[in-house]
Amino acid sequence: MIINFYIVLTLISITDEIWNIKHPRPYSFKSYKFLQWEEKDFYSQKINGQWVLRKYRKTDSPLKKQVRKKYWTKRRKIKK
Repeated sequence: MIINFYIVLTLISITDEIWNIKHPRPYSFKSYKFLQWEEKDFYSQKINGQWVLRKYRKTDSPLKKQVRKKYWTKRRKIKK
């Protein structure tokens, strides 16, 4: 029973981390282990009511670079 609880807790934590990576936002309710989005990662004003991720930042980790690339590829497809 306790093992099942830990398995479920681990799966929920992993799912939450993946959601944070795929859905960047400047203000999170808690701190994450793999990726921390900062206010500096986004443009200073909302565009159409949404926070927009900057295209490039010098201080990006390899994971952030990959997420930015996917984000902007997806954003270009939506605009077409």
